Amino acid sequence: MTSGTSNQHVTDRPAIYLFPYLRLREQVTVGPWSLQPLDPKKLAAPHDAFGRTLGATLARFRDEAGEPLRTATLVQRTEPEASPGEVRGQERSALQAAVLFGVADANAGLGNEIDWDAPALNPATAEIATFLVGELEALENGTFVRTRGGTLNRRIVGGGTVHDDFVIVPAPEGLVSIPDLELDHRLLDAVYRVSLEALSDDSLKIHRQVWAALHWHSRAWENSPPHTMTDILVQLKTAIEALSGNSGTAQGIKVLEEIYSSVKGSIGADEFLWRDSSLSFPRKFKGRTDMYSAFGHWYWYLADTRNTIVHDTELPVMEHVAEGSPFHGNLFRVAERVTRELIKIRLAQLGHPEAAMSSMSRRHLSGAQRLGQEIEVIAPIQP
Repeated sequence: MTSGTSNQHVTDRPAIYLFPYLRLREQVTVGPWSLQPLDPKKLAAPHDAFGRTLGATLARFRDEAGEPLRTATLVQRTEPEASPGEVRGQERSALQAAVLFGVADANAGLGNEIDWDAPALNPATAEIATFLVGELEALENGTFVRTRGGTLNRRIVGGGTVHDDFVIVPAPEGLVSIPDLELDHRLLDAVYRVSLEALSDDSLKIHRQVWAALHWHSRAWENSPPHTMTDILVQLKTAIEALSGNSGTAQGIKVLEEIYSSVKGSIGADEFLWRDSSLSFPRKFKGRTDMYSAFGHWYWYLADTRNTIVHDTELPVMEHVAEGSPFHGNLFRVAERVTRELIKIRLAQLGHPEAAMSSMSRRHLSGAQRLGQEIEVIAPIQP
C-alpha cells in the first residue's frame, strides 16, 4: 500500500492491493512489490486503524466454506507507485500474471512434475490468485476509512458496494480450497519483468509471445464448473502455439524443439521432459507415415486432438501412446507441464536463468560459483 503522502506525489489516492484467497507461508518480493501474509491478530487489534479497515473489508468476503475471510495476502510497494494511468495498470497486470503463474507452478514438486495421483493433492487453481484493488483515504488523525470509488468499491453486489454492511461477496465459483503456498520469488520476478516488457509500447515479439502463453496457461487453471477438459486442452495448445509464433504444426515443432533443446548441457536439464534422443515415432495421416522426434510426435497428437475438439466436437482420447517417449501419457497432464517448462525456458533465455531452475539446482549453482567453478545455464538469446 502506498501512503499517498505529498513527498511521493505519484498517486492521486493511496491504494490497497489484496490477494484475498492467497495464503503465503512467507513474504515474497516481486519487482517493486512485497507480498505479505496478513496476521489475523493485527486485523483484530482494537487500536490498529489500518488493521481494522482490512479486517472489516475482508469480513464482507467469503471463503470456499462460506465463512468470512480472516486473513489474506497484502501487497505493498517497496518503491513509490507509478502515476495513475496506463503504466500503473500495466504494473498491476504484470503482478497478477506473475502470481497466477507462481500459484500454478507451486503445485509441482521436484523438477517440474505435479504428482497428480498423490492422495493428499490439494491443487491451487487460478481462483486463488484473484486480485482486488481498492482505495483508502488517509485522514488527518492518521486513521483510514473505506471510501467509495475505485476498482474494488465499484463492484456492485445486490445494489450495494462491498462497503455496505448488508453486502456479502461469495468466493469465486471455482474456489474449492485455499492451501498454504510457498511461491518462488525468482520465478515471479522473472514473469513480472518480462510481462512489463510485453505490455510496453515498444515491446518485442518474443515478450508478447510469452505474455500470451502466460495468459492462456492461467486460463487453463481456472476451475469454474463450465470449464471443461476440452476447454483446457484448447487453451494449453493455444499457449504453446503462442510460444512457437506459428499456427502451422510442422513449423511450430521446429521452433518449439529449438526452445526445448536449449536446456541441453545446462544445470537442471534432467528436470525437463525433453530429452536429446535418436528415438523417432511414426505418425500416420491420410495414408502416409512420417517419423518424428518424441516431442514432434506428441505435438502433432496435441494438434490433432485440438482440431478434433474444435471441428468435430468429439470427446478427445486423453492418452498419448508412445512407449519410450517422455511425452507418453495423459494429454492434459503432459500439456500442462510442457507449457510451464517452455515458458520457464523462455524466461531464462530472456535474461532470467534461475527462473527455469529448481531450488536444488540453484543451490548447486550457488555452491559451484562460490568455489569458482563454471556451471552452464540456459543461454540468453538476442530477441
